[in-house]
Amino acid sequence: MKVTEVPFYRQSFGRQEIAELADTVKSGWVTTGKKTHLLEAQLAEYLGARHAMAVSSCTAAMHLILQAAGIGPGDEVITTPYTFAATSEAILYTGATPVYCDIDYDSLNITAETAEKKITRRTGALLPVHIAGLPVHLDGFVRLARQKKIWLFDDAAHALGAEYKGRKLGTIGDASAFSFYATKNLTTGEGGLVTTGHKRLADKIRLLSLHAMSKGSWNRYAKGGTWRYDLLDLGYKYNLSDLHASLGLAQFAKFKALQQKRHRAAKRYLKNLAEIDEVKPPLVEKDSLHAWHVFILRLRLKRLKINRDHFIMELNRAGIGTSVHFIPLFRQSYYRRRFKLNPKDFPNADRAFHEAITLPFYPALKTAEIDYVCGIIGDLCRKYRR
Repeated sequence: MKVTEVPFYRQSFGRQEIAELADTVKSGWVTTGKKTHLLEAQLAEYLGARHAMAVSSCTAAMHLILQAAGIGPGDEVITTPYTFAATSEAILYTGATPVYCDIDYDSLNITAETAEKKITRRTGALLPVHIAGLPVHLDGFVRLARQKKIWLFDDAAHALGAEYKGRKLGTIGDASAFSFYATKNLTTGEGGLVTTGHKRLADKIRLLSLHAMSKGSWNRYAKGGTWRYDLLDLGYKYNLSDLHASLGLAQFAKFKALQQKRHRAAKRYLKNLAEIDEVKPPLVEKDSLHAWHVFILRLRLKRLKINRDHFIMELNRAGIGTSVHFIPLFRQSYYRRRFKLNPKDFPNADRAFHEAITLPFYPALKTAEIDYVCGIIGDLCRKYRR
């Protein structure tokens, strides 16, 4: 197979997704209903979670978790600046204040040791993020949350299928938020999931996710239902539709196979890149099972004559699609202005940002395409070696 270009992402849709969507359309019921509830049940069983609530996005999931837990004005939530804006947005929606700590340079995740230094009497919750699908060292966060009597939530947007010390993410903290966005390991097009072991949190999240109505449309319009309902709180329009859930059900049916393909692709990348001294491949840890959502390569810039942006330009010229995960929040205008953030206060995160390139990575990626990408990277490193 001759490769001349590799797109950044390619979907893994097939007959199963089409059949599920067609079945939903033919049923005449496309909003939240039995397929959404079925997806929740299947994911709860897979994860070993007591409660699982499907919602419209991971952002909605995190907002609902924080809102249901009573986080609000005057509270602080400790998190990472090395993430997408959604993590902080969810905190800000409640009126609480995000407090940022620097990441561990190798894993790209925050640590309990660093987070502990940021705890004040106003701290209401810890919200670590599993970057790229590599689990945060949660045992330290669990101990810290218990000692300080604060909530532990995790942003697991990248981490469906990941495990930490033999336990699936989504079952270790007080609640977890997953993403089913278009490029995620399991996609519903747009969507997310909350998992928790706390019944009170689960009941509150279910209520708030659909306008805080005493009965959703599935209950009102089903046989024996009634048109009457009551608004019990200030709620949100965060429900997941059956159309979206249909995609999720088809994806979940082959989730194990999709994950195996991701792991094989990661193994091939790691093998090829191990021979190139000018790059730093993603960290793999023995006590964790990586979800391999994205593959973040880092350049050892002191060994190269060009910077990351120039390197990306060269990859693009070779037909290789790339991205950067992430532009840290301290380099985003709104967050820099509002919270007076300075890159010098986050040296590990800032250094990682300047080195990071996210390579093409998905189940449909072929071995020849991985070899092509690595070959071009090797050629560029030789060409621009110091």
